[in-house]
Amino acid sequence: MSKKKKDSGIAGLLLLFGWLVFLLLVLVFYFYFMDKIDFNKILGRDTTTEAEQGPISDNPEQYDTKYSYQTNANLDINSLMIEYYAALAVCDQNKLVSLVTDPSVYNDMTPYEQKSQIITHYSNINCYTVPGLTEDSTILYVTCNINIAGVESAPMNISQFYIVKTAEGYKINNGALDEATTNHIAEVSASADVQELYRNVKANIDECLAKDPTFVEFYNTVYTAE
Repeated sequence: MSKKKKDSGIAGLLLLFGWLVFLLLVLVFYFYFMDKIDFNKILGRDTTTEAEQGPISDNPEQYDTKYSYQTNANLDINSLMIEYYAALAVCDQNKLVSLVTDPSVYNDMTPYEQKSQIITHYSNINCYTVPGLTEDSTILYVTCNINIAGVESAPMNISQFYIVKTAEGYKINNGALDEATTNHIAEVSASADVQELYRNVKANIDECLAKDPTFVEFYNTVYTAE
């Protein structure tokens, strides 16, 4: 193997690790920083548990929740995210381009191809939605299980998106957001309900670390590479 190819391979591995370091750091940020915000100044709602809400209806108009978010309430948004994660897992450039407001991010698929070599599948996708600043926008939190190459368990992951309704249907707004929108997302993300979602994901990750040596090895490798 030439020195050029060897250097390229090392750079590729570092980029792959970088993706996962970013994902884990986002989770840690929310868990340790957002948890310190005074939620009582933001919220004033009942804290009824999700189990007390009753079964989920197939009719979005019938969703009644004590939470600040609704769970799997918009089937079109659920379908959007199922398509998105399926396309992400196999690096389907054409599909990914059709699901976002700024297709240019997929001009170079190299980082997505490298990421798909590590995260090979996404399952158990659940969508938690909160109204955005405009009628055609939605703040979205997605939890799912991820299959990692060489890892036996499938730890949970959580990601936040900003969804907009366009003439072509719902899309992920992956462009720059204005300050008002950014502030609104930050306020929603700081809410007790959303923070509980992040804590649930962290608890799942901790459980995988406690039970799965292959995940421990992967987890340690990511932070060693950092």
